[in-house]
Amino acid sequence: MAQHDHVARPGAGADTRAGDEAARDEGTQDQGTRDAAARDEAGITTDYAAPRTGLEERLVRLWESALRFGPVGVEDDFFELGGDSMLAARVQLDVDVEFGVEISAAALFLSPTVATLAEAVDEALRSAGAGV
Repeated sequence: MAQHDHVARPGAGADTRAGDEAARDEGTQDQGTRDAAARDEAGITTDYAAPRTGLEERLVRLWESALRFGPVGVEDDFFELGGDSMLAARVQLDVDVEFGVEISAAALFLSPTVATLAEAVDEALRSAGAGV
C-alpha cells in the first residue's frame, strides 16, 4: 500500500461541497416558494415580514401553533390568517403563560399583527417590571 493513499488530493471533495451548497440553496428557495404559495392560497394580502426581535419570534410561534399555518409574518393580520374570537382567546392565554403578563381580551382585536401585539406585550412587561 502506498504511503500517500490516505492523503486527500487538493480540491478533492470541492465538487461535493459545491453540490451540497447548491442543494441547500435550492432547498431554501423551494421552501420560500412553498411558503409564498401557501400565503397566496390562503389569500394573504401582505408581503411576508420576518420577526425582528426575540419577542416577535416567540409570538410568531404562538400564532403558528394556534392558527396551524405558517409562516406568519409580523405584519400579517390575525383575522386574515383565519383567526377568530375563540383562537384570539387561546392566543391571549398562551401569551399570558409564555410571557407571565396579562394582556386584555381585546388585545388581538386592537393589535391584530405580531408587530403591534409585540408592542403591547413589551409595554405590559415594562409595566410589570416597574411594579405598576
